[in-house]
Amino acid sequence: MGVPYHLVFLIQQLYESNSARVKIDGNLSGQTATRKRVRLGCVLSPMLFNIYSKFVMGQVLDNWNGGTTIGGSKISIFQNILRFSDDTTLIAASQGELVALLNILEQHSAAYGLDREHDNHQAIKSVGRCEVVQSFVYLGSLINNSGSCENEIRRRIQQARVAMTKLTKIWRDHNITKATKMSLVQSLVFSIFLYATETWTVKKADRARIDAFEMWT
Repeated sequence: MGVPYHLVFLIQQLYESNSARVKIDGNLSGQTATRKRVRLGCVLSPMLFNIYSKFVMGQVLDNWNGGTTIGGSKISIFQNILRFSDDTTLIAASQGELVALLNILEQHSAAYGLDREHDNHQAIKSVGRCEVVQSFVYLGSLINNSGSCENEIRRRIQQARVAMTKLTKIWRDHNITKATKMSLVQSLVFSIFLYATETWTVKKADRARIDAFEMWT
């Protein structure tokens, strides 16, 4: 990737011949060599992880001609894969295209030590070796196959209701001012409900549901 050799050498020295010990109830285990992953808590680790994963994904998308058209425009090749930490979302125009992309991803991942082939369940309805689901949570938000935000709004309302109910003792405490309670609602309840609201498409029924939740609060 064009990184100067002396920097590669320094990083190699940081990682070579590493070992770890486990402490339980004051007793130390023997030393175990560590041969995989990045160092926990090291300021260099996030950068190394990002460089590594970006390189692998670059290999996956090299000469890839697939893509998805949104609003008449085809999104760029590197937008076919969305990554955040170890979460990866693939975007394809068809099931066949998705299978092909999954296979390429699996091949290149295995080549660089990221093989998860044997972790996939074989007996479920799948695309490639990945389970087909109606919805999944990505970066804290519920995404479903209909494109609707209704279920996510319901889910957020329920989570905020739980948070509100857990604080009942505070709401009933007459020694706490209304202004303080309002601030607590804003920071501890509404913040949960409003997570990722900028991505919602709100229908009339959803708006009524939101208004009802606010009135209940």
